[in-house]
Amino acid sequence: MPFKKGKSGNPEGRNKGAKNRTTEEVRQSLLRLLDDNLDKLQEDIDNLKGKDRVSLLINLAKHIVPQAINPEKLTEDQLQQIISYLRENEKQS
Repeated sequence: MPFKKGKSGNPEGRNKGAKNRTTEEVRQSLLRLLDDNLDKLQEDIDNLKGKDRVSLLINLAKHIVPQAINPEKLTEDQLQQIISYLRENEKQS
C-alpha cells in the first residue's frame, strides 16, 4: 500500500525541519576545524594561482549562496505567491 502524499510513513518520527544529529555534529566539527586553521587556510588560498583561487572561491560560494530559482519549474500557485509578495512590497516602498 503506497504512502499518501503529505503523510509520513512514521507519524512518530522526527519533526519536520529537525536536524539530523550526526549531520549537526559533523557541521560543528568542520566549523571547529576551520576556526582552528583559518590562518593556514588563508595562506594556502593566497598561494594559489589566480585561476585556481577563483575556481576555489566559486565552488565554495555554491555551498553558501542559494541556487537561483527557475521560474519555469514553479507551480502556478508559487508564481501567484511571488506576484502577491512583490505587489505588497511595491506598495510599502
